[in-house]
Amino acid sequence: MSAEDDWCEGPEGEDPLTLSPQVEEVIFSLDTPTDVMSAVSSVVVEMREVLELGVLPPSGRPLPAVPGGYVSAMPRGLGLVEFHETATEKGERGFHLARVIRIDDYPAEF
Repeated sequence: MSAEDDWCEGPEGEDPLTLSPQVEEVIFSLDTPTDVMSAVSSVVVEMREVLELGVLPPSGRPLPAVPGGYVSAMPRGLGLVEFHETATEKGERGFHLARVIRIDDYPAEF
């Protein structure tokens, strides 16, 4: 395997970006609208890019009373992605995508 093949993995094959079961369901479900899947995918790409730079995503905002917890807006105003700063077993910086909060999951009067 070349370095180009394992671009998403950190040292010793550890992926610094982990997904919760809820986020995996959104990404891999056939019921997820394509615009939402595309928006979540954009957030995942942004997360990978900022991990290389060692910064937080530009759209990330801290969650009050949740140390290391943030929310990031999805493109096109489709909702938010909650994520937490983590570390791999080797101590490299990472993110855990905890949940996707879709705007269409809530009633219009919410």
